[in-house]
Amino acid sequence: MAKELHKTPIAEVRWCKLVGPARDNKFDPSKPPSWSTDMVLDNSDRTHMAWLQEMEDQYKLVHGEQRASSKAFPWAEGKDDDKGKTIVKFKLPEFTRKDGTKSEGPTIFDSAKNPWDPTKEIGNGSKICIAFDIYGWSSPSGCGMTFQPKFAQVVELVEFTRANPEAMFDVVPGGFVDASAPPF
Repeated sequence: MAKELHKTPIAEVRWCKLVGPARDNKFDPSKPPSWSTDMVLDNSDRTHMAWLQEMEDQYKLVHGEQRASSKAFPWAEGKDDDKGKTIVKFKLPEFTRKDGTKSEGPTIFDSAKNPWDPTKEIGNGSKICIAFDIYGWSSPSGCGMTFQPKFAQVVELVEFTRANPEAMFDVVPGGFVDASAPPF
């Protein structure tokens, strides 16, 4: 049976790693690669706050009256530059099926519901809507939820661009040259 899908309001995202192959967890290599993003909700937007309330209600449906962990909800109040905002985390771990194949990441669409170009990364500040399921988990410290993105629609794209390392430096005449290094 498929899990119920929920949908976010349109909001800004940061650190969007929903496109392409799952990314390794550089902070904890023992965890599987995953697709992830942070969504930035505005606390003064009634739609955003109503959605957060719906998600709090989902906790009760998933776990009943079981004690919530200190990390029960995949969101937190913003700090410093993010005062007045709530940061919601979405994460979908990659897994290996019994037949040896790997799970797929979220399916991404543009605002006209066209398939997303898998070579185009989604930059910070882009506005998207995410369809996700809720993974309910339990630990000795209590219960919680993880929001697993299954689909996303990019409504406003801020293109992600990589810095050109050659543009940062000048050629230094007489300096060291590594003849064995491949060119950029």
